[in-house]
Order: sequence, then C-alpha cells, then structure tokens
Amino acid sequence: MEWGIKENRIAVIVLFKCNKTPIDIFNLLKLLKITKKFVYRTIKRFNELNTIDDKPRSGRPRETRTNAAVKAVA
Repeated sequence: MEWGIKENRIAVIVLFKCNKTPIDIFNLLKLLKITKKFVYRTIKRFNELNTIDDKPRSGRPRETRTNAAVKAVA
C-alpha cells in the first residue's frame, strides 16, 4: 500500500486528538514533507465536517480524454 494524502490526514488528526498543537504536529511530521498549511487545513476540515475526506466538489466531474482512455472504450 502506498502512503498518500489520506494517511497524512489521519496522522495529523490522531496527533491533534492527542492534544498536540499544530506546530508540534508540523515538527513531528516534517519528514513526511507535510506543510504547516496542510496541518492547519486538515484540522479545520476535521472540526467543520468531522471527517478527513475531501470536501464535496460542485459541478460535473471532468472527463478523461487521453489516447489510452479513448482506445480502451473503442
């Protein structure tokens, strides 16, 4: 399994629930190349929506028009 954004968000929220400050979280997770902005946004999203998932996007999803995708359908 590959480590991605969702895992980074989980790490931030776990540390936040352990009463770590955002600066402490940033310093602990610096090796994962997590920015301060990422830490603050993740905590804000968690407090507002009570989830780590992406916010719902408005509008229709973009379609994929690569040669590989067109060839797969044809």
